[in-house]
Amino acid sequence: MKILMAAVALAFVVCGCSTTSSVAQRQGKGTKQVYRAPFDHVWRATVDATQLGDLEILNANREEGYISARRGIRMETFGEVVGVWVSRLSPTETQVEVVSRQAGPPKFYFKNWENEIHQAIAANLTREAVGAGGTGVTSGAITGSGSREEMRRDAQRRVDELRRQEQQREDMLGTEADLQRRAELQAEIEKMRTERRTLEDYLLDLDVQRP
Repeated sequence: MKILMAAVALAFVVCGCSTTSSVAQRQGKGTKQVYRAPFDHVWRATVDATQLGDLEILNANREEGYISARRGIRMETFGEVVGVWVSRLSPTETQVEVVSRQAGPPKFYFKNWENEIHQAIAANLTREAVGAGGTGVTSGAITGSGSREEMRRDAQRRVDELRRQEQQREDMLGTEADLQRRAELQAEIEKMRTERRTLEDYLLDLDVQRP
């Protein structure tokens, strides 16, 4: 009986486990975002974003536009494997797709890195634009090819949208009883708040730079 149970457990682990090679075959199955920025800028921002928290980059092939990353085993999870594709659409537009999968059978918690990595990319591009004097492109929501006033309007629209989403999540948090869902909502709120504050700093810099 023990041998049979061990065999069943092993089969479950093998069948339920995602690996770096299996995730590399899942292009087209992830979360996509188009950023209005050149490939080189987005590639740098994406490499930085794929080192969030406990994530570790296993391979970053610029020529292929592919990044592989993993978070190892923790008490509450077997970890996750992440694949990121960075594709040049035009000289000023770059698409990023992120696939995040659990590295083993379900435990207490599964972290999906897809939205978090995209938010980090947007924040990295925003900081790069600010460091360059506000003339570059920041994220998929902010264009840098127009005038400074257009950039300001785009950034303000994104800030307003983030405020709306934050309030929506806070309202949901106030009525949610499930502890895991409450933790997920709180994490989403913190990520939105971080991006919003980065964009608000960007707007302040634009105001300072006004002639």
